[in-house]
Amino acid sequence: MNITKFTLVVVAFLLTATTLFAQQVIKGRVVDQQTHQPLSGVNLLIPGSKIGTSTNNNGFFELKSIAAISQIHVSHIGYVKKRVNLKESQGFLNILLQPDNIALNEVHVVGFDTNRKLQEASASIALVTSQEFDRTSKMSLQPVLNTIPGVQMDQSNLTDARISIRGGGIRSNFGIRNIKVYINDIPLTEADGFTRIEGLDVSTLGRAEIIKGPASSIYGAGTGGVINFQIEKAPYGQSSVEANGLTGSYGLGRLSTTFRTGTDSFNASITAGQQIYDGYRRHNRDERKFFTGSLQFFPSAKQRLTLLLNRSRQETLIPGNINAEQLKNDPRQASEGNVTQQAGRFQTWTRIGVAHEYNFSDQINNSTSLYTSFYDLDHPLSFAYLRQPYQSYGGRTRFSFIPKMDFLKTKFTVGAEFLNGRTDAKRFANVEGTEGKLIVNQELDNTQYSIFYQSETNISNKTTLTVGVGLNDVEYEVIDFMNATASGSKDFDAEITPRLALSHVFNEMVALRVGVSFGFSPPTTSEIKDANGEIREEVQAEKGVNYELGARGNIAGGNLNYDIALFSFQMKDQLIPQSVSQNNTIFNNAGKTSRQGLEVAISYFWSSETSSINTIRPFISYAYSNFTFEDYKILSPIGEIVSDFSGNDLTGISPHVLSAGIDLTTKMGLFLNATWFFNDKAPLTDGNTAYKKAYSLLNTKVGFEKEIRSFLKVNLTAGINNLLNEMYTSHAALNARSFGNGPPAYFNPAPDRNFFTGLAVTYIF
Repeated sequence: MNITKFTLVVVAFLLTATTLFAQQVIKGRVVDQQTHQPLSGVNLLIPGSKIGTSTNNNGFFELKSIAAISQIHVSHIGYVKKRVNLKESQGFLNILLQPDNIALNEVHVVGFDTNRKLQEASASIALVTSQEFDRTSKMSLQPVLNTIPGVQMDQSNLTDARISIRGGGIRSNFGIRNIKVYINDIPLTEADGFTRIEGLDVSTLGRAEIIKGPASSIYGAGTGGVINFQIEKAPYGQSSVEANGLTGSYGLGRLSTTFRTGTDSFNASITAGQQIYDGYRRHNRDERKFFTGSLQFFPSAKQRLTLLLNRSRQETLIPGNINAEQLKNDPRQASEGNVTQQAGRFQTWTRIGVAHEYNFSDQINNSTSLYTSFYDLDHPLSFAYLRQPYQSYGGRTRFSFIPKMDFLKTKFTVGAEFLNGRTDAKRFANVEGTEGKLIVNQELDNTQYSIFYQSETNISNKTTLTVGVGLNDVEYEVIDFMNATASGSKDFDAEITPRLALSHVFNEMVALRVGVSFGFSPPTTSEIKDANGEIREEVQAEKGVNYELGARGNIAGGNLNYDIALFSFQMKDQLIPQSVSQNNTIFNNAGKTSRQGLEVAISYFWSSETSSINTIRPFISYAYSNFTFEDYKILSPIGEIVSDFSGNDLTGISPHVLSAGIDLTTKMGLFLNATWFFNDKAPLTDGNTAYKKAYSLLNTKVGFEKEIRSFLKVNLTAGINNLLNEMYTSHAALNARSFGNGPPAYFNPAPDRNFFTGLAVTYIF
């Protein structure tokens, strides 16, 4: 062989070897489908081989193979396993994993602006997944939130809702106070501390995290806690259109359409629809039209952009509260005054928000959200007619920094939140549902801001120390166009709210946490005024300190999850009413309450791939609340003690609350969800002279879900709420007063046994 031929053979050999041993490299990132937080330690495997890798601390991975890669199997404890089909043109992969509701303690949570497994969290955080929302008719948050120990949602119809966490917010006559609420990391709570959730369509929610206890060190005003909702995201690698219909007792009807798509660069979930409900009681009709759009863009591996569009119109009639005799004779009747005055709430919500997350490097990250909202209220009441257009705007930003440290690795977080709301508040006399004489004409300008700092230090691989502190300020400005002396401003004392917590994970079976946190809740604009409507400078925010000890873990091979918490929350400077004249009340910081409690949540998961029954998941939760007034005295205008409620049980709180349930799925597609609730009796007055009776509820839902074709899925459901036909009041009027010769009207009866059935057809493309 001459030299030329030899050279050609060598070159050919080298070219062949290069081709044979060329590597295909797949790069990407694995994140939580709902929060988009990175997941570390996720296993990625090429099927039929032993080639695989795992994600790093920031969720990134790189997978190399000599052979062509057409599919990757992705798995992580606490999340649904996924098969990702690859295309030749596919670039960087953004893989989203959905929690599987089995090992919830392994699911990552974002409470307190962190990204840790629930078991490692140093606070009482309850996680609600999409499976929990699917257990109900999705008409209300009540059956979902009331399975969480320490959380109480009162709602007797679709009109009024009151949420309390460990007693925080229970004294609100309507709406939500003392609790911060977010949707897709965008604030829902307004600058006056009030939250309106009626504009949320429950069917669009895919996740919620509930922080129980003060979280003012990082979330600002609120002694009760924080609820962070997430709109349900589209499954990764799938596009679909879903048509959904629901019908039920008392004229319930709902139609909606949802479009979802999830790719490596875009995720969208858009829902539009309408619903109608005649109501259990007379004068109780509710009509709604809603639109919710959640759009996520992933321009690069370093950033994420989220857009939220939410608009809802509600037209509802309010039946009002009735007294005990009326409740006994006819629980479906409405208050005569509400019918005569055509009491109702006609309101429109519009909320636009944008959130942006950017990873400057593996060490530095920023997350910023901005929003604006518009709220129009047309609200005839039995005693007045309210018109209150409202506009708000604000935002939240935080920077996280993880320096490279070989010892005591620490994550530092600094940030700020700003909220502003303006209300054009007009009150007229109500003349049988029409506007009469103008009584009040005010313009309210409320501002709330907070600056916060937090550090999370790994003392060891299993021990984390969290230190946080917030500086918070609230300002109110009132312009009264009819009474100049009532105009003015109120700048509350700046509140410093520290938090200290320690968590230690012994093993997967037990992790302990201990912490102390401070919180505050400012009064409303009506609670800072004197008898003449003028602002009183001496009124300050309520303050409290919470001590907590808790444990989480997985036992029985990881199938049994438990979460136990003991807490003691001491509230001071609580606002109490002081009667200064007939039908005229002012508020002073004179009350103290002690709230001590035990919370337990246990769930078990069993599954089989060979049995006709695929999964069985029983669960139980229990809350014991020893809540009392420590110092609570009502004074006369000259300072004499009129009533002393010290030592009484806290109004509206049941000492024992228990819920239990079971979920079952079968191989052929049948499923069952059943939940039992028990609420102990609760005092209706501060004097503990009247009580809401104890009650038990049993809700059930059965259905059939199946993929008829690879592109078509059908979900047929039927359910019964209040199967035991219990007559009860969920949302009671606390400390209701007598008018004329009639007894106090405490009661707002909830529906008796009622039915619903639904059909959802999903086309997948």
